[in-house]
Amino acid sequence: MTDRENLLAKEDRIDLIYESLSSKLPNTSISKNSDEISIKINSNNPDPIEISIQSIEKQYRVTYWDGYAVNEFYDYANLNKALKKFNKFTLKAFNNIQKFGIK
Repeated sequence: MTDRENLLAKEDRIDLIYESLSSKLPNTSISKNSDEISIKINSNNPDPIEISIQSIEKQYRVTYWDGYAVNEFYDYANLNKALKKFNKFTLKAFNNIQKFGIK
């Protein structure tokens, strides 16, 4: 059995995803700890758009919340696959904001 990878071990990769998104959406924030990394797109909405990846037991859960009604999550055993989904969710958030705006 192998040790679970710490999310912060991939911090450089996550920082690149965050920098790319925050350069397009300046009101974006990130929070990090060893078990969860979360990107929020801050707005007047009390429950803003959020993309997160967290280590839960023997897997990584990637979650997307659009701030209104859409909540998606996927579980992965492999951190690299989870990071790919995390990146796809940031692109999805950005595309939705371009289409519909941010409230």
